[in-house]
Amino acid sequence: MRLAQCIPLSRVLLIALLFCNFAHAKGQLQAGPILLQIGAGQKASRLRLSNTGDERLVAQVRVFAWSQENGEDQLTASDAVVASPPIVELMPGMEQIVRLVRLGESPSGADQSFRLVVDELPLNGGAAPNQVSVRMRYVLPLFVRAQDAPEAKISCAVRDKAAVLECINSGGRAAQLGASFLIDSSGWEVQLSAGLLGYVLPGSRKVWALPENSGVSSANNMREVRLETILNGQPTQLSLQQ
Repeated sequence: MRLAQCIPLSRVLLIALLFCNFAHAKGQLQAGPILLQIGAGQKASRLRLSNTGDERLVAQVRVFAWSQENGEDQLTASDAVVASPPIVELMPGMEQIVRLVRLGESPSGADQSFRLVVDELPLNGGAAPNQVSVRMRYVLPLFVRAQDAPEAKISCAVRDKAAVLECINSGGRAAQLGASFLIDSSGWEVQLSAGLLGYVLPGSRKVWALPENSGVSSANNMREVRLETILNGQPTQLSLQQ
């Protein structure tokens, strides 16, 4: 996943950035909910930030348009949704609501996809030389709903000599894939993810690398292989296209 202007972004939703040698309890940023939406016809949603630590913290909220190109996530700067306020100071035990405001017209035919990047900013002075300064980053999905968007509809296949799993979403809503396995009727299986595998955005294609020495190629040549996953919260089995 690439983030505009070279901002580092992990595939996981939560990143802890560690510096130096020893931990030092400071402000602890919490953000939620972990999946946000602005309903069809609505203008705004809410993000909740809180400080569960013992020192004040400052957090910044940025909104990026989220797309998928060549099977990979792409984030680009956007003002279609803005965070208000974009920077928040939180004292210990304090909570703050950040409004996420849609600008412009409601989407039609398919949901719009965004990512919120919530960063804990460094404070003046920082940590002592022998301490760790722990700063949190949350990367959260935000969907602006279209009234007439059809549900997610995905098809998947193993490509590139069994090196990758490719999924295409021809629907109008994002497909969230949770815990995922490749299985067949003989009992053979390969775990792809114990938790969230990722999203396939509306009208988009997403690719995941398969584990090395997974045996998918030989299994696929001999018998039908299926993807067993949690699709938007529902257990689902998908036959892989040949």
